[in-house]
Amino acid sequence: MRLLPPIFKAKSAVSTITSLVDAPFKTTRYPTLTAAPLAKAQTEALADELNTLYQSVMDSLGSDDARYIQRVYGTVVYSEVISRALLAFAGQLSSKRSKLSVWLLGTSLLSFSKILNNMELGHNVMHGQYDWMQHPHLNSQKFDWDIVCPAPLWQHSHNYLHHTFTNIVGRDHDVGYHLIRVTDEQPWTPSDRYNLFKTMILALGFEWAVAFHDIQISVEEYADTPQLTDIMQPKARALFGKIARQMGKDYIAFPALAGLTLGHSSAMTTLSGNITANIARNLWTWAVIFCGHFTEQAHIYTQLDANESKGDWYVRQILGSSNIQGNKWFHILTGNLSHQIEHHIFPDMPARHYAKIAPTVQAICAKYHLAYNTGHFSKQFMQVLGRIRHFSKPSSEEWHTYTQSISNNNSSTNENNNLAVNSATETLRGFRRFLPQVVRQAMFYA
Repeated sequence: MRLLPPIFKAKSAVSTITSLVDAPFKTTRYPTLTAAPLAKAQTEALADELNTLYQSVMDSLGSDDARYIQRVYGTVVYSEVISRALLAFAGQLSSKRSKLSVWLLGTSLLSFSKILNNMELGHNVMHGQYDWMQHPHLNSQKFDWDIVCPAPLWQHSHNYLHHTFTNIVGRDHDVGYHLIRVTDEQPWTPSDRYNLFKTMILALGFEWAVAFHDIQISVEEYADTPQLTDIMQPKARALFGKIARQMGKDYIAFPALAGLTLGHSSAMTTLSGNITANIARNLWTWAVIFCGHFTEQAHIYTQLDANESKGDWYVRQILGSSNIQGNKWFHILTGNLSHQIEHHIFPDMPARHYAKIAPTVQAICAKYHLAYNTGHFSKQFMQVLGRIRHFSKPSSEEWHTYTQSISNNNSSTNENNNLAVNSATETLRGFRRFLPQVVRQAMFYA
């Protein structure tokens, strides 16, 4: 069953939308904006130029774009078929060296297929970039990708929340994914000392974080909605259904098929190849996403302008995003999210056009004195790690605030927005006690 976005307006952790103050931003190593950096007249002029650029590209879409995405889809399918055959065949080889070589080839090809499916195909199709084709399955309403997160859940947390409220603390839940502290606007807690370790866990299991991300968001966003259970139940059931299908496909069905037809050794090479390919895809996806959002000069916003115009929105997307330089194949493997700035200002433009319009976007940014953050992968990646490490340590003021809050709240306990979930999870026994809260919430509603 296809899940449509709920009709109820999401509530944010930021209780009200406050007007921006006059002070533009903190001039720090990790900038935080408290106001729009450009006057309204400038943002409107910028919006006119970007709107014209957008329309010129959208008017040019045609058969070349259709053939391109169909070739990408064909490449995903054929590379997956060949890679799975190689993994099964590897188990039949007697030579350890030959077995390892074929296994590495099959695993690498399967990793490539999963990355291409996730980035250039799934991400972009589900953004509606090819809806104009009216293709029976290459459209945002019917396509579902090869990860454990159902498409509708991702589209709510990503297409709607992230792209609407980009980098606004409390509104954009992708700022740290409820796990990593990446700005001083997020209060420091002792668990932040393990920022780098938590980041490693997040990277290895990134598809799982994405899968449960919308559950965690929705429990908070719709906490005061009478229809909370009606909203959460189909989400949770869709999530566990997708997990069962993905786990069954990669870790049961294909290994079992290889084992029944070719023997135990082929089952093991297939299973190990699938596990490795999924981890490789997770690591790559995490690295690209974090390099596009959490470099040193990626701006964080503290609040949303109640009178934000399209031009203001453009500025927020530009300052909150970072590009990664590379060759054509690098851009394809990132789903062209290496052009994160272009993607954030034009999320429904076919991503293959980002490289072509990037020089124009950069020139427009220079004209309005807006930073256009770009750099090679190694530079952006090191900045991301530096940012995560920096915010794992409290400043003296943050440490004082934390210790003061502890002394003031010794007798109080953490409250969850959903009391029904809390009362249910408190009575859990066995292995469920060791599951993360968001997993228990999903199980409760499912």
